[in-house]
Amino acid sequence: MLSVIEELSGDGIVLDAAHVRARVDDWQERINDLYREITDWLPDLCVNRDGTVLMDEEVMRAYGVSPIRLPILRLADVGAEVATFVPGGLWIIGVNGRIDLSTRNGRFLIIDRAGVFAHPRWTIAPALRRLDVEPLSQATLIRAIR
Repeated sequence: MLSVIEELSGDGIVLDAAHVRARVDDWQERINDLYREITDWLPDLCVNRDGTVLMDEEVMRAYGVSPIRLPILRLADVGAEVATFVPGGLWIIGVNGRIDLSTRNGRFLIIDRAGVFAHPRWTIAPALRRLDVEPLSQATLIRAIR
């Protein structure tokens, strides 16, 4: 399984614009799949996916890959926002992408610990206690939000 370090160092892969575009497309798909799963886990909350964040990472610029807009997911309960999910970055050493979660209980990091192009292994941890990591599930997400 290829890691981000191996990908960026060129060990076992040819890093070019086509590969970078494929990674960006894969990231966008994993985000959308995760957002669908989250909204299925929390059907009683109102969903807003109107906002976006610009993805324009250094690796994209280095290989001439155009920036894209990624969705922000907001969840609300009776008019009050309870959670905001914002893609934080793809090329992060040691992980395969990060989504920043802000809730009434604080900030959390949702991280894919799978290898490059592998099936996601989402985890969640408080931003200030990054070693307190747990697999992301309906239960762990509900604890972070409520």
